[in-house]
Amino acid sequence: MTDTQKKRILILGGSRHMVNVVETAKKRGFYTIVIDKEAGSPAKSYADKSYDISTAEIEEVTKLAKAEGIDGIFTAFEDVNTWHAQTLCEKLGLPFYATKEQLDICSNKDKFKEYCRSYQVPVIEEYPFAGSMDDETLAALDFPVIVKPVDSYASQGITVCYNEEEVSAGYQKALGFSKSKKVIVERFIDNSYGVQMFYTIQNKRVLLTAVADRHVHKQSKEHPPLPIAMVFPSRHQEQFIETVDQPIRKMIQGMGIENGVVFIQSLFEDGAFYIYEMGFRLSGEQHYRIIEKQTGINLLGMMLDFAVGKPIGQYDLADYDNGSLPQFSCNLPILLGNGTIAEVNGLEKIIEMPEVISQVLTRAVGDQIEVTGSYGQMFGRFNIVADTEEKLWQTVNALYDELQILSTEGEDMIVARFSPVEVQQQSI
Repeated sequence: MTDTQKKRILILGGSRHMVNVVETAKKRGFYTIVIDKEAGSPAKSYADKSYDISTAEIEEVTKLAKAEGIDGIFTAFEDVNTWHAQTLCEKLGLPFYATKEQLDICSNKDKFKEYCRSYQVPVIEEYPFAGSMDDETLAALDFPVIVKPVDSYASQGITVCYNEEEVSAGYQKALGFSKSKKVIVERFIDNSYGVQMFYTIQNKRVLLTAVADRHVHKQSKEHPPLPIAMVFPSRHQEQFIETVDQPIRKMIQGMGIENGVVFIQSLFEDGAFYIYEMGFRLSGEQHYRIIEKQTGINLLGMMLDFAVGKPIGQYDLADYDNGSLPQFSCNLPILLGNGTIAEVNGLEKIIEMPEVISQVLTRAVGDQIEVTGSYGQMFGRFNIVADTEEKLWQTVNALYDELQILSTEGEDMIVARFSPVEVQQQSI
């Protein structure tokens, strides 16, 4: 097939995360064009063509798409580019899996919580206030609390607060990260554990693709916890299915979602789930690679096909509904502390481990890392699939033994290493 005969797909974003998107699209016979405002962004070198254009320049990108004869527009992993893709598809009459209304519910924490409540989906309680931190509002708080922008992403602008002074400062910080200048204040559940669910929607049919235990590390009292391990399947998978799964399925249907992938995050306390986040896009840990390894079904490929108007009925996950994955799996994020990366060792040996099926590295030598409580501290993530639970943890430990990330001062920059032994000893 010549380039002129191929479906032409415009990919928004050229980060390292997007390299696998470009590779997968090319394997499916698509002609790939990547746009990103950064010259030399990593995914561009894998594409058939690229342009140094900001994805936010909607009119300019629209003209480019018309000139290139684009058949579909695609993005993943970033909320901002998801909005841009939706807008562009609407202007160009191209298929897109989400509507503005659906993205609005998922992107705004207050609207999402309201939607959850209407479907009896449990959420964490928040403190009401009239848009400002006055004395009456502050006096009503039961500390600790967590202060968030209603519409930020990647844990940006979030502060855990233990007194009135910290709330006032956290409120101003959250305002600075909120486009709508709205802030939400919630009771803070201070533990190192949550549960994350993944749903796939195919032609209006909602399937529970996977349920994972989400283990986090809290670096300081004011910063929100960040993930250090996602373990499949969850120890609470059956309980989740019995108690919260059906209300969530009804909520997804009630939102009018017909196709796509959804991830939902929850906190777990005293035997109860508290839903707090929903993403209507592929998630940054690229869980679709774990799904494909165990089922042979590539959800990224499904969404790429959908983007160019191809049928997706062949991506049938019905046999794996209720998170029925046959193997033990883990997504392992690597969190870094303050410093500048001077040396990275062990990656060659890690990727040769048969259980390590993929890696996405978002940081490199020379990058300066600052502890902010956001995903900018993440060096990268590794996806691991093993036949037994024992082999899974052997691989995790071997990976930690091999991986070395040193600062310019010669210090170990990895701030936390997940210990399955400690978790097994916890009575969660």
